[in-house]
Amino acid sequence: MPQVDGFANLFNCEPTHMKHLNSILLLAFGFFSIAQPNTEIYVFDLDGDTANFSISNPVNISNNDGYDNQPTFWPDGKSVLYARTVDGQTEIARYYLDSKETKIITKTKQGSEYSPTMMPDRRISSIRLDTTGLQRLYAYDLVGSVEELVSELVIGYHAWVGGWKIAAFVLGEPATLQLIDTKTGDAEVVYRNIGRSLHKVPNHDWFSFIDKSRDVWSVKAMDPSNKTVIYLTNSLEGSEDYCWTPQGSMVMGQGTKLFHWERHWAEFADLKDYELGAVSRVAVSRDGDKLAVVVEN
Repeated sequence: MPQVDGFANLFNCEPTHMKHLNSILLLAFGFFSIAQPNTEIYVFDLDGDTANFSISNPVNISNNDGYDNQPTFWPDGKSVLYARTVDGQTEIARYYLDSKETKIITKTKQGSEYSPTMMPDRRISSIRLDTTGLQRLYAYDLVGSVEELVSELVIGYHAWVGGWKIAAFVLGEPATLQLIDTKTGDAEVVYRNIGRSLHKVPNHDWFSFIDKSRDVWSVKAMDPSNKTVIYLTNSLEGSEDYCWTPQGSMVMGQGTKLFHWERHWAEFADLKDYELGAVSRVAVSRDGDKLAVVVEN
């Protein structure tokens, strides 16, 4: 099995072959048009290493009625991008941690933006759902320019995995994991029945995803150069949202509790202690000193 820098040995992984793929239930188009939960985003100070995590000093960075979700840190760790409800639709917002200022980046009259993600050229890629039902992946800069990145395909979630290539959760019959070259438009189906959480693995060329093809979901990683897949660990029961720390461990929520993983899952915090609700999406800053958590109200 091809390996990168001992990555498979580090996590005691076994190869997974691509020839036995299970189909999934059909997914409807208009993925984001369903009713969204009322959520808030909190940023905590994150202390410790993979053996001893702790959180402190929660700050509600959204503090806004409606759907505020899908946080990601700016590369310098000083601000957070997220999808924010504004006047009944969803826009890309940026919260500055030092000044506590929020700036709305998009003002799209014909649709809503979701899943803002930093691009290799410092623009922001985001999924836009138009009022017509058209759902596409676009690139935005900070001065108002917009570019369609992928035509035809209905993308629900994505991650940049090297150069101008993305790993994408693509809706359809069935939903698929696809590797897409955003410069050429070439797309390849590489897996089926995955979760929504896609991430570049720190310090490696691989990316990771949730495999939902069995009753027990698992976190797997793929080398986009040759499509090799390795098993990392089982997901926490009922959970599919996770993120990587710069040290190479993962953080995942289950109910109100937060867990980290290096070779096994270990609880390190319970948001009940902060009178907060259930956890969904999580994000860690590049320096590993901040943790963003989406909680249900």
